[in-house]
Amino acid sequence: MTSKRMASSIELDALSNLPDVLLIMIISCLSFKECLRTSLLSKRWRYLCRETRHISFKESEYVDRSVPDRRSKRISFVNYMCQWVSRYHGYCLETFEIKFSIPWGFTAEMESLIEFAVARKVKNLVLDFTDFYWSVTKDASRFYEVYVHLPASVYNSRTLESLKIYSCGFDPSKLTNSGSLRKLSIGWIELTGDESLISTSPTLKSLSFSYCWGADINNIAGDIKEFEFENCEVSLYMACSFDLPNVEIFKYSGQLLAFDVKKMNKFKEVYLDFEAEGDYEVPNQRTKLEGTMLSGFLNSLGGARTLSVCPFLLQAIQECDDPSSLLRPMKTQHLVLRTRLHVMEFKGITLLLNNCPNLETLTLDIFTRSFFSYAKSYCGVGPRSYWKKSLTYKNLPKTLKVVVVRNFSGCFGELNVLKILIQLGSGRCPGRAHGPLLERVELYVRSDMADCKRMEAHDGAEMLQSISGDVQVLVHDP
Repeated sequence: MTSKRMASSIELDALSNLPDVLLIMIISCLSFKECLRTSLLSKRWRYLCRETRHISFKESEYVDRSVPDRRSKRISFVNYMCQWVSRYHGYCLETFEIKFSIPWGFTAEMESLIEFAVARKVKNLVLDFTDFYWSVTKDASRFYEVYVHLPASVYNSRTLESLKIYSCGFDPSKLTNSGSLRKLSIGWIELTGDESLISTSPTLKSLSFSYCWGADINNIAGDIKEFEFENCEVSLYMACSFDLPNVEIFKYSGQLLAFDVKKMNKFKEVYLDFEAEGDYEVPNQRTKLEGTMLSGFLNSLGGARTLSVCPFLLQAIQECDDPSSLLRPMKTQHLVLRTRLHVMEFKGITLLLNNCPNLETLTLDIFTRSFFSYAKSYCGVGPRSYWKKSLTYKNLPKTLKVVVVRNFSGCFGELNVLKILIQLGSGRCPGRAHGPLLERVELYVRSDMADCKRMEAHDGAEMLQSISGDVQVLVHDP
């Protein structure tokens, strides 16, 4: 017997000396598939997995989408799920998860599995009946139909703390009566308009809507601490009011709305993504309106410690009549700029830096560059001349300590900005007496680059290190 096999045998013997209750706690920390594999270890372990507190049935792990007899495979998988839970020995569940696409013809079995989970006092319930292709097309409304609805037992549960329902029918008014639900995620379903009632639940602390469509939700109010609205279909410039005085994490991605924010001043993190608006246009009356709307929205979110914004916002906030006076100083300490470093974004970047006087960390999350990203100038301004003129020790936050670049490729646009930031932070700019004092720059190299491009990225990093002075330049290459 090799030393490696002997060590494994000793470890298994040591585990086997533990009482069942501890072994069950250990295997409950494993993924469900790994948990099932423990039944092969020995006779004693054979049935321990049937007391795990985390059960997860994912169709993708059992059924190959490419096989011609997929229907029969799905039937076998459903039978397997039903048989497995019928032999479950445990009394309580932490998590029960079903991911099964478009359960047409399997409604009774799905509802039976849900009833099983509720009967075992499940705390976290995940029901995902979306189809794989929906995530590709981002449009389920054309061929959408609800096949599974939440059973009454779910609404009456007093142990359920987290509920995720994707493409699953439910009654919003009944969810407000839950006495224990703290986290609710709703996705891929037509909204009725009553969903705004959910946020008034006295126990709910986290609420998210993802890829929903239908009725517009005009008002979100309540005591929740985390809110996310992800790529839901809404009317153009729909008015949406947020009255969430205790919200700490606010995430919005999708179309531009006429935002009305009330009593929201406890932010820890704000994430904004308006990429659904598409590529930015040549400045016109519409872009001026959008810039004014977004600047006002940013002002209402100014208390966020971490602020993450997208290229569209960077391009839009410069388009209002007087962007410098419209945007007010923010309390942001960590600013995340998801950017293509396109010249159309430069002024927006400068505006945000000028209005973050407490900034400590600046993260540049570089988007994959496209043909759109290679324009050499915008309104007669090029990247080299713009940064030399606009990025100075006078308007850069004096508290800035760390610059992080994600998806670093070493291209000219990235090196140009970083070179100026390092020179400002290392005290190498003439006349700089009270500018920022950078401690380090962290470069995370893109993982999908060819070897030749990766070498160019490292060459660029070495150039930055050569001019960095007291500023540390760290390279992270996966």
